[in-house]
Amino acid sequence: MGGAPTRCGVFLFLVAAPFATASFADGTGWFTSAQTAKGRFEYAQKCAVCHGAQLQGTGAPALKGTQFVAQWNGKKQLSELYDYVHTNMPLGLGASLPSQEYADIVAFILAQSGLPAGNEMFTPKTPMDRVLELPGTSASAAAAGSAAPGQVKIGELYGALAQPTTSKPTQAELDAADTATTNWLMYNKGYRAERYSLLKQINTQNAGKLRPVCMFQLGELGTFSTGPVMYEGILYATTHLGTYAIDATTCKKLWTHQHVAQGPEMNATNKGVAIAGGRVIRGTQDGVLYALDAKTGERLWERQVADWSIGEGIGAAPIVWNGIVYVAKAGGDWGIKGRMMAFKVEDGSLAWTFDLIPKLGDPGANTWDTPGSTDHGGGAAWVAYALDRDTGTLFVPVGNPGPDYNNKMRPGANLFTISTVALDARTGKLKWWYQLRPNDDHDWDATVVSLFDAGGKKLVATAGKEGILHVVTRDDGKLVFKLPMTTVLNHDVPLTPEGVRVCPVAGVQWNGAAHSPVTGLLYVNAIDWCTVFKQGPDPKWVATVPYTGLSNGWGTNDPISKWAGWINAVDPKTGKMAWRVKMPTPMYAALTPTAGNVLFTGDLSGNFIALDARNGKRLYTFDTGGPIAGGVITYDVKGKQYVAVASGHSGGSIPLTGSTTIVIFGL
Repeated sequence: MGGAPTRCGVFLFLVAAPFATASFADGTGWFTSAQTAKGRFEYAQKCAVCHGAQLQGTGAPALKGTQFVAQWNGKKQLSELYDYVHTNMPLGLGASLPSQEYADIVAFILAQSGLPAGNEMFTPKTPMDRVLELPGTSASAAAAGSAAPGQVKIGELYGALAQPTTSKPTQAELDAADTATTNWLMYNKGYRAERYSLLKQINTQNAGKLRPVCMFQLGELGTFSTGPVMYEGILYATTHLGTYAIDATTCKKLWTHQHVAQGPEMNATNKGVAIAGGRVIRGTQDGVLYALDAKTGERLWERQVADWSIGEGIGAAPIVWNGIVYVAKAGGDWGIKGRMMAFKVEDGSLAWTFDLIPKLGDPGANTWDTPGSTDHGGGAAWVAYALDRDTGTLFVPVGNPGPDYNNKMRPGANLFTISTVALDARTGKLKWWYQLRPNDDHDWDATVVSLFDAGGKKLVATAGKEGILHVVTRDDGKLVFKLPMTTVLNHDVPLTPEGVRVCPVAGVQWNGAAHSPVTGLLYVNAIDWCTVFKQGPDPKWVATVPYTGLSNGWGTNDPISKWAGWINAVDPKTGKMAWRVKMPTPMYAALTPTAGNVLFTGDLSGNFIALDARNGKRLYTFDTGGPIAGGVITYDVKGKQYVAVASGHSGGSIPLTGSTTIVIFGL
């Protein structure tokens, strides 16, 4: 998973570099320790997507380091730094945040450069004539974000274990999620991940009469690719660190919870929650998995399940089945070793694991020809899963190998990267795998998996950033057909230092494919955007540093004047395109077909769209005000059908932003 961040705002003239530690001459505190924790949260929401979770700089320059110190240390007053942040952050939206939030963010930035905490909070009214003296990295920052690689205590339970105030939804309700109409219980609706709804109150005849019922602005500026879930009239959505519960018909806020990251995070995204037995369960990019009370938002348990010190995190929406919560590690672009994990819902304790980069002697290990190449082999799984309840099979789409763009360092097929892996959900034992692309050097993750039936066959639809839909048999993973969903160019041309233009940069991202038993069609959104990859020298793995192998970052994308997208409708009985609609922007959003023959989706221009699922004819459009790259769900409350849409900043390399908002529609 890769791509340059988008909205980047502060200190555009700074450059990252290491610096030496020195003592602080003044000896008194500049802010409180509680304020730095709050500032860390605000920074993660508003700044980390561009400047990096560790202030290391990604799409924008670093906010600590030699050049930062040289620019500000001993030369500028605190007032100048505060004024600069207040005026310029975020890019194009200076002075748009509450003044105290700017103060908290400045406090966090200063703490990361070694200024000590004290007993008085730094506020916009604090005297700011003190000259900045920036010695280095503080002990607290080092403890929280600079542990030696591999030293994080995995499995540790933080705080006390508590019980939920309700026991719903039950397993019986989860089992019925694929056909439920009054709830939307998982990222992709149900275990099959088919996304089909039996609702038909909204149909091709009246979809043009849809109107916004309400909207809820979350008040954040970070990425918003969540797939909302809804149970008993409560809609749950996530941001990078926030979890929100709102009324699913009025948008009234019921509760919120904010996680404060305890270590560096490689990404600033989250795809959503699982809900079961009174618990709302989600992960974080600093490797924490935790459960909240579904009614109150109070924390029930929290465990460290991935190691942020080596670039691991949790970004996917988990699923729960028979008391077990399933989620995998993210971080393939940082050279982690991917792992699928299963935990007990009651307390988060480990049930089993499956290594997505096989150990010596395990199936697939012989597809890594060079000894040691698996040490940083990638294979993260950062998107949603599917589960066949009849056979107890868990289906996992697996991401890129590491280094992303240099396959000469890892000859062989590199299993289980860019594969869909079928596991025994009870034990974690491997059943079969299907590899979409062996030995890849384009950072082309497998990103989606869904189960459906067609032509008397039980099938699996899977796709990824290479932009090709693969349909395989569900029992053994044998290929039935594959079909490009977007422009395909130079897939098999070796990368060179001079550069190779490749299409797509990322064909099918984290949403899709959906299937309608009524039309018999598979629906897949796709991105039509090309890039130039320039091969760089063999990279050396360093913990939490991108392990890619290009000389031009994540590639040099074509200008957005050349981008486009596709809504594809495929007939799985023939393996051919039934219809498709070309869109002016890349298509990231979820697709939701219904029994009313309506297909709901959205685009990066902010348009919520309803199409005729039979032919692609547009029935309705509404501008939500921000790019749509997350979930689009539908449900019935008291006899009325609603559609909820996640609108906001899409993240990745998309230079479009918008207020993080849930918009709910109805007739």
